[in-house]
Amino acid sequence: MITESTWTNIGPVSNYPLNLGSCVKVGGKQIAIFNLPTEQKWYAVQNFNPQNQRMVLSRGLTGDADGVPIVICPLHKYRYSLETGECFTESTYSLETFPIKVDGDSLVIEA
Repeated sequence: MITESTWTNIGPVSNYPLNLGSCVKVGGKQIAIFNLPTEQKWYAVQNFNPQNQRMVLSRGLTGDADGVPIVICPLHKYRYSLETGECFTESTYSLETFPIKVDGDSLVIEA
């Protein structure tokens, strides 16, 4: 089965705080958005944490694990790569990641 994805405008860049997560809903999916200015990069991953079955990752802490940007679940401290979605705490879990970019003054995501 082939699914088609589209780029969706999710609002002005100024709506998203530095170093903190935000959550948007695109096509029925809750997506956690992170703006990491030290890397000058944006990240988008599913908001749903598969480890504890909760929509909490947008409230997680961001950090670094040996040079890899991560989000840490606020409930049980599971660590996920913002680049690949890989779980560093337990390899049986992973997150879906989404392409995200700045377009003018807006943020757009492919989901």
